[in-house]
Amino acid sequence: MSDEQSQQPAAAYLEILNGALVGTRFPLGAETIIGRDDEDLPMKEGGIDLADTRVSRRHARIYIQRGRYYLEDCHSTNGTFLNTFRLQPGAPCVLREGSNVQVGRVHMRFRPTLNSAETSGDSNAAAPWASEIGLNEEIFDLSLTANPDASASQADISMLFCPVDLPEPEISVVLDAPAVVDALREAITDDEKASESDDLRRLRAMAQVSIGLGGEHDRESLFAKIMDFIFVIFPTAERAFVVLRDKESGEFKPSAASTREPSGEGEVLALSEAIVDEVVSQQRSILSNDAADDHRFDDHQSIRRLGIRSMMCAPLLVDNEVMGLIQIDTHRETHSFCEEDLQILTGIGAQVAIALKNFVLYEDIGHLFESFVTASVHAIEARDPTTAGHSFRVAEYSRHLATVVDQSGQKMLRDINFSRDQMRELRYAALLHDFGKVGVREHVLIKARKLYHSEMDVLEERFRYAYASLERQAYRELIDQHGELSPEEFKLRRGAMDKYLSREAAQLQRFMAMIKHANEPSVLDDEVTDDLRAVADFIFPGNDGEHVQLLTAPELDALTLARGSLTPEERLEIQSHVSHTFAFLSHIPWTASLSAVADIAHAHHEKLDGTGYPQGLVGDEIPVQSRIMAVADIFDALTAGDRPYKCSLGVDQALDILHHEASTGKVDPILVDVFIDSQGYQLFNQ
Repeated sequence: MSDEQSQQPAAAYLEILNGALVGTRFPLGAETIIGRDDEDLPMKEGGIDLADTRVSRRHARIYIQRGRYYLEDCHSTNGTFLNTFRLQPGAPCVLREGSNVQVGRVHMRFRPTLNSAETSGDSNAAAPWASEIGLNEEIFDLSLTANPDASASQADISMLFCPVDLPEPEISVVLDAPAVVDALREAITDDEKASESDDLRRLRAMAQVSIGLGGEHDRESLFAKIMDFIFVIFPTAERAFVVLRDKESGEFKPSAASTREPSGEGEVLALSEAIVDEVVSQQRSILSNDAADDHRFDDHQSIRRLGIRSMMCAPLLVDNEVMGLIQIDTHRETHSFCEEDLQILTGIGAQVAIALKNFVLYEDIGHLFESFVTASVHAIEARDPTTAGHSFRVAEYSRHLATVVDQSGQKMLRDINFSRDQMRELRYAALLHDFGKVGVREHVLIKARKLYHSEMDVLEERFRYAYASLERQAYRELIDQHGELSPEEFKLRRGAMDKYLSREAAQLQRFMAMIKHANEPSVLDDEVTDDLRAVADFIFPGNDGEHVQLLTAPELDALTLARGSLTPEERLEIQSHVSHTFAFLSHIPWTASLSAVADIAHAHHEKLDGTGYPQGLVGDEIPVQSRIMAVADIFDALTAGDRPYKCSLGVDQALDILHHEASTGKVDPILVDVFIDSQGYQLFNQ
C-alpha cells in the first residue's frame, strides 16, 4: 500500500502503534481483511498486510453493518485480541473509539469518524460514537481489574449483534467468571492500592468479604480475612475485633482481634457493658467520634488509656438473632468515622452473622452425621459384642498411619499427600468398613468353633450311642453263647467282654478329646493329623446291625479346616460383607469431598498379589487409603481381646504375621514398615 493511500483521510481507520509500521493508518472499507500476504493466497485489495509470522494469512476481518464497525477473528492460529481479551472465533465484536486491537505482535488503535448523514442537518446531533467514546477504555480497565496480568488472560469477550429485523441489543461483555473471582480473592499490591480511588478500594474489599465469607469453612481463617478487609475498607481504622456469644455461658467473649500496626498492647479494647447492651439488646449500630467523653461508655479508663477517639460498633445480626458484635476504632482526631462508614460496617456485620449461622448449621449437620455413623457402628458391633471397639480402633490406626505417610520423606511415599477431606474420607471408610456384616447370618458371624454348638451336641450324643451300641452288641453275643458255655467259660468270656468295652470306651474318649482339640480354630495354617482320619474310619453297629460312621463327612470337613473356624461356604458368606458394605455406602449421597468413602471401604480386603476379595484388585489398583486400612484391620483383628473363635495374640507375634503377609505379597511392605517404625501399634497399649 502506498504512502499516499496510508495518509489519505478515511471514514474510519486502524493506526499501527508499534513495530516497523508504527504511525501508519490503514483506512477501513465495507470489509477489510487483516492478514499476511502469501504467494498461494494473495492479500485482497484494501486488506491490511502485516509482515509478522504470528499472523495468519486470513487472520481477522473488520466490516461495517448498520453504521457500526465489527471485528471478527477468522479462526486464526494465535488469536485476535480486543482490549487484551481474546475473541471467540467467528463471534463479531463492536469496535469503539480507541479500541485496542492486537494481531500477532502488532498493536493497533481503531478510530471512527462521522458519516455524511450525521454531518448534515442538526449540528448539535450527537454522533453514534459520542456516547461510546471511552467505553472501551472502561472495559479495558475492567479487564485489568479482573486480571492484572492481561497478557496471560484466557478470558473471552464477545459483543454480538442480532439479525437486522430485530431491535439493536445492548452490547454484552462475556468475562471468564472464575478468573475474576480468583483475582478478587488475591490481595492487591501497594501500587494498585495507590492507584485506586477510595470508592473502588472499598468496593473491591466488600466483594472480597462476600467471596471470603462464602468460601471459608474455618472460623479462624474467616476472622483473619475479615480483619484484613476491615483495614482496607476503613483506611482510618487502627483496631478491630469481633466478639461472639458463648453457647454455654451466654457471655460475650473476644473471638478475633487485630491492629493495623503491630503493638505491644495485650488488650485491644475493654468491653463496655453499656455498649454491648445497646448493640445486642437494642440491635443498634453505634458511632462515636469522641469515645473518651461519650457517656455511653462506662469504662472510660480503658478508652482513655488506649487513646481511642472515634469508634464504631455493629451487631452480628441474622434472623433477629444477635450472634455477637464487631467493633473498630482509631485514636487519631483527624481520622474519624462517618455515618456511611457505620452503614458499611453494619452490612459487614450482617454478612459475618450469616456466615457464622452457616457455620453453626454445618456443625449441626456434621454432628448429626457423626452420630449416625457412631450409631451404625454400635449397631453392627452389637451383633457380635466380642468385636466391640474394632471399627473405632481401625479408624484410629488408619488415621495415625495416614498422617505419618503424609509427612514421610521416603522416596516411595514422597508423592502421597492427604488433604483434610481425604483424611475424613479414610476415617468414615474405616468406621463403616464392616457395616455390611448386617447382611451375614448371625450364627455364621459369631461362629466360635469349627462345629456349631448344636453340631457338637449331636456328635457327643452319637459317641454315647456308639458306646451303647457296642455294649449292646457285646451282651447280645454273650447271651447267644450262654447255653454253650460252662459257668467257668461264661465267666471268662464275660471278663473278656468287659475289657473289650473298656478299651472301646477309652478309644471313644480319646477320639472325643481329639475332636475337641481339632474343633478349636487356629490363626495360622496348621497341619491336620491322621488321628482325625482314624475317627472318621471308626464304624459301629446301628439298631438293625447296619454300619454307622462315628464322624460324618461334613463334620470331618469342618474339623480339618487348616485355619479359622469357617467352612468354605461360610467364609464366602463372611467375605460378602464387603460387597454389602459397598452397596450400603453407595446409597448414601456423599458430598464431593467424601465421594471415595465407598470405594475405599470396598477395597480394604484386597491383596497386592490379587488374591484378595471381592474384586481381586492387584497392586496400584488398590487405593492407598485401602492399603492403609488393611494394615490397621489385620493388626487390630490379631491383637484385639480374646474372641470366641480365636485367642488374642501378642504385639510381637502380630507384627511377625504382618511381616509375613508383606513378604508374601499380600499387604504393602512399605506401609507395614512405617506402621512399625512410627510405633503405631502402641496407640491402644493402655
